[in-house]
Amino acid sequence: MSLSFRLFTLALASTLLALAAGGDASVFGNVLDPQGRAVAAASISLFATDGHAEIRTTADASGSYRFERLKPGNYLLQAHAAGFSTYRVENVHIDANTQLKLDLPISIGTAEQQVSVTASSTPQPVDQVSKALTIVDNASIQERQDYSLADAIRLTPGLRVQQLGGPAAFTEIRIRGLRAEDTAVLVDGMRLRDASATQADASGLLEDFVVTDTSRIEILRGSGSSLYGTDAIGGVVNVITDQGGGKTHGSVQLEGGSLGLFRGTALVGGGSKDNRVQYSAGIMHLNVTEGVGGDAPARTSSAQGRVSYRLSPGIQVVARFFGVDSFSKLMTSPQAIAGYPAGIVPAIPLSGTGLSAFNAGIPLSNIQVGDATYIPSTDDPDSTRHGRFDTGALMLLAQPTATLGYTVNYQIVDSSRTYGNGPGGTGFQPIGNTFSDYGGRIQTVNAQGNYQPGAYSLLSAGYEYENENYNSGSSAEFSPLSNSYVNVTQASNTAFIQDQARLFRGRLYLSGAFRAQLFSLHQPMFTPAANAPYKEIGFSAPPAAYTSDGSIAYFIRSSQTKIRAHVGRGYRAPSLFERFGAGYDSFFGYSVYGDPALKPEQSISGDAGVDQSFLNHKLRLSSTYFYTRLQRVVAYDFSGLINPETDPFGRFMGYLNTSGGFARGVEFNSDWAVNASLTVSSSYTYTYARERTPLVQDVYQSFITPRNQFTAFAVQRIGKRTFVDFSLNASGNYLAQVYSNFSSGAYRFPGQKRADFGASYRIPIGEDNALRIFGKAENAFNQTYYESGFVTAGVTARGGLQVEF
Repeated sequence: MSLSFRLFTLALASTLLALAAGGDASVFGNVLDPQGRAVAAASISLFATDGHAEIRTTADASGSYRFERLKPGNYLLQAHAAGFSTYRVENVHIDANTQLKLDLPISIGTAEQQVSVTASSTPQPVDQVSKALTIVDNASIQERQDYSLADAIRLTPGLRVQQLGGPAAFTEIRIRGLRAEDTAVLVDGMRLRDASATQADASGLLEDFVVTDTSRIEILRGSGSSLYGTDAIGGVVNVITDQGGGKTHGSVQLEGGSLGLFRGTALVGGGSKDNRVQYSAGIMHLNVTEGVGGDAPARTSSAQGRVSYRLSPGIQVVARFFGVDSFSKLMTSPQAIAGYPAGIVPAIPLSGTGLSAFNAGIPLSNIQVGDATYIPSTDDPDSTRHGRFDTGALMLLAQPTATLGYTVNYQIVDSSRTYGNGPGGTGFQPIGNTFSDYGGRIQTVNAQGNYQPGAYSLLSAGYEYENENYNSGSSAEFSPLSNSYVNVTQASNTAFIQDQARLFRGRLYLSGAFRAQLFSLHQPMFTPAANAPYKEIGFSAPPAAYTSDGSIAYFIRSSQTKIRAHVGRGYRAPSLFERFGAGYDSFFGYSVYGDPALKPEQSISGDAGVDQSFLNHKLRLSSTYFYTRLQRVVAYDFSGLINPETDPFGRFMGYLNTSGGFARGVEFNSDWAVNASLTVSSSYTYTYARERTPLVQDVYQSFITPRNQFTAFAVQRIGKRTFVDFSLNASGNYLAQVYSNFSSGAYRFPGQKRADFGASYRIPIGEDNALRIFGKAENAFNQTYYESGFVTAGVTARGGLQVEF
């Protein structure tokens, strides 16, 4: 049994012994429409403001709802129903043994305002949040028929989602012009990272990440390291599992379409024992038999679920699981065409007869390439990827008194990837079959307490222990003596504290946080052991990572204006690969890339903005200026910065600490409920990002990030049954590298201009059941687009049926 699990078990046992059952209060009432009529099947959530505790129920046929066996304290109450805006009641104070009646009059045609748990790690109304935050709820995901995390959030201001090809292709999320490893991905507030990845971030998992049983996704832009630790330099993407609750409900969905796509999904949720037990579960299977180019099959199977049990009014125990298994056939990487000078060159793909000749095996020297500057990705018949990750968590949410709440969490993240390749395909290929295996495991115990010393303050403090393991192995059919294996482990201890204050009758919001993480490394194991690297090194503790955070917001009620500002330091802990990366060959022996003494990356960032409501909350506008400076980063160098004569490992290339760069820009966002049946949202982001140490000689502009991005999304309701939606994602050109023989210039790629159309028709069948027919066309204008040289899909269409119960 691991140390982290023993710590969690001890905390759980001690809490159950210490806490008494406590109070028996209740909240009840009716959900009403603007005419005072009952709204059946509305979803009502009750949040404890001093912790993560959330209880959910469903209004019955008469619009009535009820929460029983509540602990005294302060709560937020929120109600939502299809076709209505979210209604929220703040500062609900419940005393012991009281019966509080609250009717909830929900309205039509106002911009959504929800409750967030990501901006401060405790429930908080969005209009009180002092940071830049976007919430994508399950209703929006359903309206757009999105099934991947990347598609679900791609319309968010300040985000750049890059997918290198079609379904299940490698995917990255970049926030505000920063790198992919500067985005922390969470599941229910706990980090999801791949310990076996080069930077140990979530990028290696995103191509498999489908939103199966998701309630909402919260995207925090700006540093979040003080709350969420490593990787949260640019921001946080928090995927929140559906809570379940209320009467049993669910759906079964089947769809198919272009690229040989088939997707099946089944969901169920509900509650029992007077809603003391709440549960939800979902499974999804995605199968793409053709893919982009007709020979890029992929499949993904996913299961996600959550169950909670309220042992008493003050104690709730939660178990959560999320697992994905995938297989895909890979394309070759794009290749640079020799003969072009260093610097920036236009990205012009080899196409037509030239590309056909290259695919047929004709050497590039015998092909008329014209003005082409690179060869786009092509078919590789024997290159495959098999990936798997699963994460499980046990959570204890406790509220011993009306002013004190705390949580104790245990999470495990297991990940593995196997790459196989053979001699088939164009360009450089191995002589025989080769296999590379990567595995990682991260176990985390987190304990956090939240204390309200008064009505206007909330103090949070906590401790976190994390154990991280990375292992990898490689084998080659043509050279068994080159087989190798590595296994490395590190642990860390973290303390953090945060204070939130509300002053001037709730108009002024202040928050400040501090976090310190200390590391320890274990001796790595290498096979073959002879001449293994890092043998003679004494492993002192790596440098600690310190970060802090502060934010302020002031709300002017008379004009419905919120002015906010946020400043914070961020960090990223070097991955185990960056510290101990090495390759092995029977002829050359070990080649060392890593440096165990790497220091954590550091950054400082700030943003300031204004949120304004008009037309009685029907129109909300937001603008934000942001700036981030990467003060110290981990970079891979092969340009001569490392001197093998002075380097302790004799390296001539590898990982080292260097100065970073900066990114600044502005974000504009609007949400407009035009009328009761039409809503429109849009955003524009300008980003200027530069490197202090250029990746390509004399090119300081950061790669991948376009300077201009625009998104739009509109939903039109026609009657009570029909929905029509339109989305647009357009961006300017950007720079990227196309590698060839370990060198590359910077290629200027044209930006994406993708328009999608969707429609659905819902047919009620009885009181609780319905049949929904839907369809969607993606890239409707059939843009020919290469993402960093990888071929993407033209116009595609899919459609299907969903049975709701």
